[in-house]
Amino acid sequence: MTDQPHDGRYFAQELVLEENADAREHIQGALDAGQRKEWHLVGVSNVPPERRVILFWDTIRPSFGRTSR
Repeated sequence: MTDQPHDGRYFAQELVLEENADAREHIQGALDAGQRKEWHLVGVSNVPPERRVILFWDTIRPSFGRTSR
């Protein structure tokens, strides 16, 4: 799992799925890690020939229209 620092609000996380590994377990682990960081998944893309998945995260906690006053 690629989890490197980023400079902006959005982060593209690349998962390389190993041939003999459980892909669902690997992806779920990445989703759980993102949830612990309070990131929000905004998109997913797959790259079939290389068994890669890219998760697109919004790393800023949404306010849902609320302001801190």
